[in-house]
Amino acid sequence: MNITKKVVDDVNIVLSLEIVKADYNDAVEKAIKDARKNMQMPGFRKGMVPASLVRKRFGTEIKVDEVNKLINKGLMDYINENKVNVLGEPMVDDSQERVDLATADDFTISFAIAVAPEFTLTLDNSVKVPYYTIKVDDKMVENQVEGFRTQFGETVSAEEASADDVIKGNIAELDLEGNIVEGGIVAENATVYPRYFTNDEEKAKFDGAKKFASVDFNPAAATNNNANEMASMLQIDKEKAEGLTANFRFTITEISHREKAAMEEKFFSQVFGDECKTQEDFDAKIKDMIANQLRDNSEYRFTMDARTVLMEQVGELKFPEEFLKKWLLTKDEKRDAEKLDKDFPQMMKDLTWQLIQEKIATTNEVKVTDEDIQAEAKAMVKAQMAQYGMGNLPEEYLAQYVQSIVKDEKQRGQLRDSAVSRKIMGVVRSAVALDEKEVSFEEFNALFA
Repeated sequence: MNITKKVVDDVNIVLSLEIVKADYNDAVEKAIKDARKNMQMPGFRKGMVPASLVRKRFGTEIKVDEVNKLINKGLMDYINENKVNVLGEPMVDDSQERVDLATADDFTISFAIAVAPEFTLTLDNSVKVPYYTIKVDDKMVENQVEGFRTQFGETVSAEEASADDVIKGNIAELDLEGNIVEGGIVAENATVYPRYFTNDEEKAKFDGAKKFASVDFNPAAATNNNANEMASMLQIDKEKAEGLTANFRFTITEISHREKAAMEEKFFSQVFGDECKTQEDFDAKIKDMIANQLRDNSEYRFTMDARTVLMEQVGELKFPEEFLKKWLLTKDEKRDAEKLDKDFPQMMKDLTWQLIQEKIATTNEVKVTDEDIQAEAKAMVKAQMAQYGMGNLPEEYLAQYVQSIVKDEKQRGQLRDSAVSRKIMGVVRSAVALDEKEVSFEEFNALFA
């Protein structure tokens, strides 16, 4: 098989494959021989069907299959050997005449191929990228401490309710005069969580209410007419809750109050392990924990700013737009051409960034190992657990959880992509000049406005 290349322009080429019978004939004969081994036809024992009959009945189908294999291998070998950075997938060229494989022995097939544009990229200290470090302030520490105290506290029975308590009781529908409706909606052992009410006036009705007292309130106002929440609260179907505006009387039978943990060694070790014994140790670990959480925010922002700086450096690349649009429409027949035209400019920006990342990865020989994937999974699990105040997971449990994640092929692929991106940004961060700035959390959030 002979392959010739025609350069259309900087980002479009045509590869023509000249194929003769000798290129595929041996493969076809072998496939016919293999097909005979398991073939059954009336009048013949299994495996004894004559090759001539197999060729007559299935020869064209086998030939097409083997030729397609030859073409795919030829294209991929040429692309890999010549390091052609292909965009999309090869498509039969518009100039290609129809080839009848049933009768043609020798033929030429041409493929249009989109090639990624060439560009240069500078990564050194002449390139400046902002890096924002978020300051851990006293309010952050205080909020985190109070959150842990609530989480590791104890639930106790109370005689008087506050807005943060869980309140149980019996509920009954009221008429416009404030009387219980005979045959109306009633529920025993219902539960309300005033702290989640969207209406402050309704929330205040429960603040200070005593056990066995009755509170008249409006579930629709308390939930901003959320039918799902009302249905759960009133123990009715969602359909019945929709459009419900009546007031209800809640007679309190039980008040559960969350008593915060005391600032003592037992609490400190519950949160961070036995090595944390004093408040000084505890406060230091809280600050470190928050700083680590905020570092992910800083890294995310750095990725955004690095992308902006590097894309501005590279400038607007010339892409094979006509080919890519045609390929995308061919790949997904349900894709809307008008929407594609609208989305295409952003798609090309995303493709530019993808090519920049690929160049960085190739130039710096970025590779991801199994250990990298494991580390990515471990970091993800730790971050998730920290959100629930479980920052002191035993290593054996953590290892088991990580293994269950990396065994899932989909999650493993996502972890690999994440590890690659993290390594690429690590290369960028170590090469460029960082314009470091310490900001408050409010100032940091304002960067995204």
